[in-house]
Amino acid sequence: MTTQSAEPARFGSITVATTVLPGRHRATAVLRLGTTEPRRPVLWTLPGLLDLQAALGHLAGLDVEAVVLAGNEHSFGSGADLGVLASVNSRAEGERAAHLGWQSFRALAALPVPSFALITGYALGGGLELALFADYRVARSDTGGIGLPEVGLGILPGWGGAWQLGRLAGAQAAIATAVDDSMRGRTQRAAQALERGVVDAVLPAGSWERDWLVWVAERVDAGKRPEPVPVDEAAWRAVVEAAAARLRAGRPRSSQAPEVTLELIAKLPGQDLDTAEQETSLAFGDLLYSDVARASIYAQGLTRRRPVVPSALSRGRARPVDRVGILGAGLMASQLATLIAGRARVPVVLTDLDAERAARGLELVRGRLSRQVSRGALSEAAATEIADLVTATADPAGIAGADLVIEAIFEELQAKQQAFAAAERQLAPDAILATNTSSLSITAIAEPLAHPERVIGFHVFNPVEVVPLLEIIPGARTSPDAAATALDLGTRLRRSVVFSADAPGFVVNRLLTRMFDIPLQALDAGCDAAEVDRSLDGLGLPMTPLQLLDFVGPAVQLHVSQTMHQAFPERFGLPVWLGRVVEAGLGTVLAEDGRLSPQAAALLPAPAEQADAAGLLTEAVEALAQEVRLMLDEGVVAEPADIDFAVLLGANWPRELGGITPALDRWGVSERVTGRRFHPRGTVTLD
Repeated sequence: MTTQSAEPARFGSITVATTVLPGRHRATAVLRLGTTEPRRPVLWTLPGLLDLQAALGHLAGLDVEAVVLAGNEHSFGSGADLGVLASVNSRAEGERAAHLGWQSFRALAALPVPSFALITGYALGGGLELALFADYRVARSDTGGIGLPEVGLGILPGWGGAWQLGRLAGAQAAIATAVDDSMRGRTQRAAQALERGVVDAVLPAGSWERDWLVWVAERVDAGKRPEPVPVDEAAWRAVVEAAAARLRAGRPRSSQAPEVTLELIAKLPGQDLDTAEQETSLAFGDLLYSDVARASIYAQGLTRRRPVVPSALSRGRARPVDRVGILGAGLMASQLATLIAGRARVPVVLTDLDAERAARGLELVRGRLSRQVSRGALSEAAATEIADLVTATADPAGIAGADLVIEAIFEELQAKQQAFAAAERQLAPDAILATNTSSLSITAIAEPLAHPERVIGFHVFNPVEVVPLLEIIPGARTSPDAAATALDLGTRLRRSVVFSADAPGFVVNRLLTRMFDIPLQALDAGCDAAEVDRSLDGLGLPMTPLQLLDFVGPAVQLHVSQTMHQAFPERFGLPVWLGRVVEAGLGTVLAEDGRLSPQAAALLPAPAEQADAAGLLTEAVEALAQEVRLMLDEGVVAEPADIDFAVLLGANWPRELGGITPALDRWGVSERVTGRRFHPRGTVTLD
């Protein structure tokens, strides 16, 4: 049994209570974080850090044998409030913010009794840094987000996270967590954190509330954690140098945060706590007060924004979606079925022209679920439950009773119109018809139907497991209820939603195709393929143009290019070489060594002596500036932030550039090309 004090002390959003753990006689103090908003992530502000210091100071008057820090069901802590970081106006302010975090967390480490951090939900950034200053860390088994994402924001773990992790688990764990994972946008699940040494134990979620009490009680007598043993400095240096070599071999970046973080980790052996705090705080202040960090923090804030619903559709009411039909059973359809059954936990039926195709779609779903089980993302029981929700049929009446039907067939207007016309006969008049088209007109798709008001664009990006963006596109007659239903389903599927007007290419494909059109035209003009493929390296994009072409698929990109050329022939070309690639039946253009395959190279025009790829980057960013301005003027989206949000989440645009529009402003391209900026000076970057 445990007993708890009746009147917890409160310090801002932190409460302090006392509990006697099982088998113990003296009390343990329990600090609960974020208690004023228990269903929201625990975020650290500068006043919040002072509250933590006050709460820890309060413990001096309590006769306790241990201290336990706990978040809430959803979050142990998710780092610093981005608004606080964005408001820093000087390097000195950034340095002071870093020192405050160190001092608050060092107060935890300095307690005379052992401390324990209970990690639930996720522990990111400052949340994990706080936990690393405790003597022991235990994570609930369903914890899915443990990491130090700061380097991906152009800064570094400013409150001692990399230093503490290096001391506790070694250089490799510190680099993997603070640099490698952060640059890739990854976090660790509880089991991986245990393997790396980030946490000391993982306890089952089903018995968490009982087990953590016992686990802590059994370790109180061990006392404070002893200081780590001295490290082998030569081995430590070798690990850091190998990581630095990987950085140098990677794609170009604007941010210096990875290198600076590595330099700090390299100094750790033999370094005292005061020196670590001083050097980390100085580096944090320098990085935070930089264009890269300001842009990255803007980008990170965008990813958390709520969708901006067009005012004409804002009063719609979402209808319940308890059954979904999918027209088609191919690759995209199977991904949608897996997503919907897995996230919304509703029955999904795949339909196709014949039983063999329908059965193949079901096999694809089961294969996806099996792969998720093999990598630990799903349990066997959950995979079985999801698989049982998905059925497949060649009978057009199989979708009867569906509240929403998604069309996921090939990109041909008449085929989509016919598919919806056949589906409409099987459905209730208020069932929603959603199309996963990537570029075709929603209004045109809906035009022949008896109820065009229920048709809406629902563009989920491929691959579904990787790209979180959902473009919702109302047609000219789409009802507010259809828009509200699509948004509600997108939220249930945990998609990041942007609304787009019904314009060719919508948002992401229009911009990517405009940028991609520049290297494609250069190839048609006889430029060297290798030079063309390197021409956009200065943007720091995750893929080169030809890698992106293979990722999207030549046939898909050709279709989008043709659609955009038809809509805007004065700005979008009709790629000749790409047409030859598709006509030849090539599914990819790159060989295993990353160079153009012989088959694809043979289809290029003869090299031209006067062709020069040197100016392609300038052409590409100028084309982007022009297209963004046109999209805003045409009302494709409501504001520049919508465009930045879409390319960040739909095209993996580098966050260190802060989205397209801040980068174009910072480089002076927006004013040079369009005569004005997209953002007022000083609102996103330091210029």
